Amino acid sequence: MPEKRTKLKLVREREAEGRTREIFDELRHALGIPFTPVVYQALAAYPEFLDLHWRTFAPLLASEQFFQLGARLRGEAYTRMHNYFKIEDLCEPLTEMSFSEGAKHQLGEVIDLFNHVNPLLLVIISAQLSAFEQPIGQSSNGQAGRVEHPHFVERPLLIEEETASVPVKRIYQEIKRVLSLPVVNTDYRAFARWPDFLSEYWKALRPIVQAPSYREQQRALCESSEDMVKELEVPIDLSSEKLQQSGVADKETDAVLRISQTFQEILSGLVLNVAAAKIGFDGGTKKAEREFAA
Repeated sequence: MPEKRTKLKLVREREAEGRTREIFDELRHALGIPFTPVVYQALAAYPEFLDLHWRTFAPLLASEQFFQLGARLRGEAYTRMHNYFKIEDLCEPLTEMSFSEGAKHQLGEVIDLFNHVNPLLLVIISAQLSAFEQPIGQSSNGQAGRVEHPHFVERPLLIEEETASVPVKRIYQEIKRVLSLPVVNTDYRAFARWPDFLSEYWKALRPIVQAPSYREQQRALCESSEDMVKELEVPIDLSSEKLQQSGVADKETDAVLRISQTFQEILSGLVLNVAAAKIGFDGGTKKAEREFAA
């Protein structure tokens, strides 16, 4: 089991001011999502670095290649979870009274939202870690154009720990303990809007994430993301010289490095875990196998 992580210092969206608020707005627009991911809230605790990061990464997020790499990671995660683990139909046990067709539609959109954004964030963090060691990517002579990708408008309703029901709080505590998380990820807080689904999902996910083979799949996904960023057509330079020129202190650099390492592990797990939610929401591995055979 990974070691317990210390509590993160976060700059929440409502607390962001000045340039940090601008970056949060630009980030959400670039990714096509209605919320600021926790990893960026953690980076925002170091505003000088966040400013350098965004000036460096904004051109990447405006490229078609970035979303293609995210799609490749998304497909790989789905295949790994489908091939290595048995996932039941997560909606079948839910009654119409607790889970209407309207609720199911809304949940499907939330799953699609996180299935879209988590692989993209993993690309960003893997590129950041690689760029700390040496500059990566190369300038492309191609003309920048309009990049087509999904845009999610509706902000998911998050059930915070302080206001969650006792059963949901218990699941949150188990999630943090089993996954060694410093905070409950946005994904799980969004799923908690449907507590019966969250219960079925965690019941299915808990034995998976505790299996030795899961750690192998997680590490393999990290390695895939690290290999992918070697292909970047946008230069990314976060070398010590660049950091010093931008006024980022050594102490802040060390903190950001630890944050990046932490979130690479968290995000690789999230990409797999949301793929499991997608498979279970769509009927489970058995249904997918029947459809493939047909």
